[in-house]
Amino acid sequence: MASNLFEPSALIQYSIKLIRHSYYSFYMSWRLLDHSSSDIYWNLAYDEAIAKTDLGEENTLNTIRFWQSDLAVVIGRFQCVHKEVNLRYCEDNGIPIARRFTGGGTVYHDLGNLNFSLRLHQTHEYVPKGLKDLYEVFISTLVKALVSLNIPAKFDPVGSCVRIGERKISGTAGWIKQGVSFIHGTLLYDADLVMLQKCITPPLKQPTYLRDKTRIRCMESKRDTVTNIRNEVEDTPNLDEIKISILEHLEELTGAIAEKRNLTKDEGDTAQSLYESQYQHRSWNLGTLAKFTS
Repeated sequence: MASNLFEPSALIQYSIKLIRHSYYSFYMSWRLLDHSSSDIYWNLAYDEAIAKTDLGEENTLNTIRFWQSDLAVVIGRFQCVHKEVNLRYCEDNGIPIARRFTGGGTVYHDLGNLNFSLRLHQTHEYVPKGLKDLYEVFISTLVKALVSLNIPAKFDPVGSCVRIGERKISGTAGWIKQGVSFIHGTLLYDADLVMLQKCITPPLKQPTYLRDKTRIRCMESKRDTVTNIRNEVEDTPNLDEIKISILEHLEELTGAIAEKRNLTKDEGDTAQSLYESQYQHRSWNLGTLAKFTS
């Protein structure tokens, strides 16, 4: 079941802002999706559907989605699960392990994370066509949004991530194809960092999984120290304030106002198909169990 992430008061405040700026509506090129599921598999299906579904006459419309998920671990498209995750711990504690369609490293999810997804059409001059530039432009915009709330964030171009001091608070991954630049990421707000370490610290020996039926070579995560925004900022803004600040800074970057919309029927159908054919299956999420162990 999808859920709304904005509290009514925050949504009213943002709606008032939209009315005040209604004269920009002709130039509107952002779609705000307040659409989430507690199920990580559905959330990843939504993201892939949003990235890959042709919107017809509105295909150049840019999209931002905010979402949260229950406890889960998500590995990158080109990773091997046994090198990233404590499989026994996750299995014993009923923690889902999912593989997303983008590259990058392994991330931990719980309701202390705020996740964001951006689908950007390359006909807009501010949308880069390469991943490096895409990260720089839009992660820098995220940093500006956080700094405006007195969160001392900084962009790390080497890791394509956001840090407070030397500790990571946000990681991102991207996908570029067919005129679309897509980026999604996590923001550690008040996550369980003890649970995070238990989930993503693999033991020395555990069953080996091929990425698919033939590939054993994997892209491994770069291990890093992490922290929560709440651990680092005394007067911490709430999640709605962070979301609104991100929207405002995206509008400043693009000169266009976001409008709250829903998934299209085609996106919903694509997400349903991806969920049933891909994200529900162990063969996609974990890979193929090898006959030997690491």
